[in-house]
Amino acid sequence: MMILKKYVLFMFIKVYLLTVSGLIGIYLIIDFFERVDEFMAKNAPLIDLVSYYIYKIPFIASYMAPQSVLLATVITLASLARQNELTAMKACGISVTGITLPIIGASALIALMVLASSEYLAPITNQKMNYIFFSKVRNQVTYGKIPQQDLWLKAKDHAIWSIDSFDPEKSTLQGVIIVMPDDDFGIRQRIDARSAVWSVDKWYFVDGYVRQFNKEGLVSTEFFESRSFPVSEIPKDLAKVRKRPEEMSLREMYATIQVHAQEGKDTSQKWIDLHRNLSYPFISIVLALLAIPLSLRSSRHGGLLFCVGVNLAMGFVFSFLYALSISLGRGGTFDPILAAWGPNLLFTALGFYLLLTMDSEKAFPI
Repeated sequence: MMILKKYVLFMFIKVYLLTVSGLIGIYLIIDFFERVDEFMAKNAPLIDLVSYYIYKIPFIASYMAPQSVLLATVITLASLARQNELTAMKACGISVTGITLPIIGASALIALMVLASSEYLAPITNQKMNYIFFSKVRNQVTYGKIPQQDLWLKAKDHAIWSIDSFDPEKSTLQGVIIVMPDDDFGIRQRIDARSAVWSVDKWYFVDGYVRQFNKEGLVSTEFFESRSFPVSEIPKDLAKVRKRPEEMSLREMYATIQVHAQEGKDTSQKWIDLHRNLSYPFISIVLALLAIPLSLRSSRHGGLLFCVGVNLAMGFVFSFLYALSISLGRGGTFDPILAAWGPNLLFTALGFYLLLTMDSEKAFPI
């Protein structure tokens, strides 16, 4: 029995590697013809073009993993059924669950590998890929740079900062305005300074004035040449490189959400991105659960192409509903957790239903 399970597992892995390699190759060819003109127009070195696509492979492999699992499951089971190997295994006393358990286990392992890649590998390769394309090819001088001009931020203590310019190397600010809000009557304090410099563990504001307010309006105005105020932000808080979503690990996305929540910003869109990145790898398991009963059923009614067609149709339905659910989440109709995980749970339940109705003669029992 163990030998037969290993046989199914190795066959699935072989087909999966061939399938994912083929899908990656197709993706690279299509993307190459879309990008190559832009690389050539900017006289980009050949090494940049080659490096761009090498760095893009982890992203494509992660993106194509669920589709590859679906196709590998269909081809593996359809091949076994066509050669009557499934019938022989059942005659040896191995149940459908026992035959397909290696496929589910391998799909779960692939999902975990994609999740690990999105945490440790893909953010690094995506950042290098984007640097080549946006900085070297498109000459976007602001890509991957610390924002230094016209900064606006809401601090951890809810103060609002306006900064004309920021020098991250010298930890100095020019044209600083800090507004301290009050929940009862609006503005409690406003600090205006020509410049500010970070020294030891605090900001020293230079050549400015501080105004105090109450419910009736302005209370006092005090001018100063150099003065320190208790504020929550430090140079490290200002020196944050702006990253694209695909360049951030799951931990970085979660940390960004926590910071924005402390600053009072709306974090619903970032929660959607985080849960989407968490749920997407597990689509591999969902599609495997769907493909197993559909492949075994459809193999009774047609050949390999019929099996592939039925499963691709189901995969298309799932992809459509998953994208729709994410869109509804971005629009505020669905909670972020429901938007990202709802389709997975729905189709997992459907997969178990199809497994429990394996004895039905219909290709898709309703």
